[in-house]
Amino acid sequence: MGATMPTGGEILGRVLKPPLRDRRFWVVQALILALAAGHLLLDLHGGGLPLGIPDFTTVGLFLIPVIYAALSFGLSGSCASAAWGIVLMAPDLLAVDSRADVWTDGTILVLIAVVAVAVGQRVERETIARRRAGEAIQAHSAAEARYRALFEASSAPTLVVDGTGALREANPAAKELFGARIGRRRLAELLGDGPARRLLAQAPPRMVAVTTEGGQIRALHPLSALVTDRGGDPLLQIILQDLTEEQERQRRTEAYAAEVLHVQEEERRRVAQDIHDDPLQTLIYLLRRLELLSEAQGLPPAVRDDLEAAHRALAGVIAELRQLAQGLRPPGLDDLGLTAALRQLVAGFADRTGVEASLQVRGSEAGLGRDRTIALFRIVQEALRNVERHAGARRVTVGLTFASRTVRAQVHDDGQGFTAAAAAVGLGVRGMRERAALLGGRLEIDSPPGRGTTVNLTLPTPVRRDSANGRRSAPAATPEPGPGRAPTRAAGARAPGR
Repeated sequence: MGATMPTGGEILGRVLKPPLRDRRFWVVQALILALAAGHLLLDLHGGGLPLGIPDFTTVGLFLIPVIYAALSFGLSGSCASAAWGIVLMAPDLLAVDSRADVWTDGTILVLIAVVAVAVGQRVERETIARRRAGEAIQAHSAAEARYRALFEASSAPTLVVDGTGALREANPAAKELFGARIGRRRLAELLGDGPARRLLAQAPPRMVAVTTEGGQIRALHPLSALVTDRGGDPLLQIILQDLTEEQERQRRTEAYAAEVLHVQEEERRRVAQDIHDDPLQTLIYLLRRLELLSEAQGLPPAVRDDLEAAHRALAGVIAELRQLAQGLRPPGLDDLGLTAALRQLVAGFADRTGVEASLQVRGSEAGLGRDRTIALFRIVQEALRNVERHAGARRVTVGLTFASRTVRAQVHDDGQGFTAAAAAVGLGVRGMRERAALLGGRLEIDSPPGRGTTVNLTLPTPVRRDSANGRRSAPAATPEPGPGRAPTRAAGARAPGR
């Protein structure tokens, strides 16, 4: 880590704060004092140095303690020492030296000051660099210690592998999960070839199944992150989140929800059957009796009018009960299948609301299954109920498409649409999504405000096996209606009653 150049203020601050508590600093200052005193004595007595050595050489010797101070104490020590030498040499320069000596000694002192600043600053920068490097090493060591503690104490199995999939490290949780297999040292041998390749390609799978030595199957959600070793080589750290218990809770919740829906549908069927078999039949019998009474001869006009009014009221009650029973469990759903039940539903919607409605069917519903049949019908029923209550539409199209592995339903209207926030809080939409999710399907709603609403439902269909050769096959599909083929229309048709 590089060091920044000290500013003028920082230099002045260091110069004003010499290391006064260090004995070596005072030894350096004493040496400078001795050199200055010696030079002054030579000038006063007029004697020279042996072997014809010039007098200014003693001034040049100041470099030795100044450089030592720079190397030992940095900028503060070198500048303080140079300043001390200049102060000691001032009397000699002002009172004793000749003009030539003043220039010579003064130049040497200026050079010593420059050297003191340059060397001291260089030493200061290196000192800062060493200090920062030490701090970085300490921080790295502390971070590595924290990582190691977390790695060892983590309850989630954690693996560290290199770019080839070779295992470098495994925490205790991973060793407990894989047992003796952890010694194989290859990621593919622990998780399988497919998951290992995806993890090394930084595209981890959503779930990995691992069988423990005790025979238990654990559902693990892998998370990966790139790390480096001490040499800077890239490694892959894989954290395996154990979602087995969460998946089991979700499975139990979904099973409970499916059972609740099943019981609810059975209760609806029973109530619809009870309404049809007893109260509705009794009311129909009373209606026929009223018809016979109103046709009797010799009735007073007031009595005849009362009988006709009672007949109309009773007919209305019968119609409402029929509608209620059909809403609870359409008879066509059990007797004739999904297509007939939807045709009846769409026809009843058009008859009741006056909205132009059509049903378009592509393919065959053979082998659809009871649960999917009920779910498709209820979702389309709820979508039409939302159109009736909120859309203000003039036209509705219901599409039903049976493909080889999926069945798709679509309800489109030209109404006013709604916002995503309104759909999120609606119980009807939430119920539609939950029904689809329980069967592994997907429900999508596209509703730009003012431009209508489209509800798209996609459900996977069960794979059937050909009874003759045992091969897998899908329900047979009929051609899609072309320009010359009219879709099934339900607008204006009246739902039959039982």
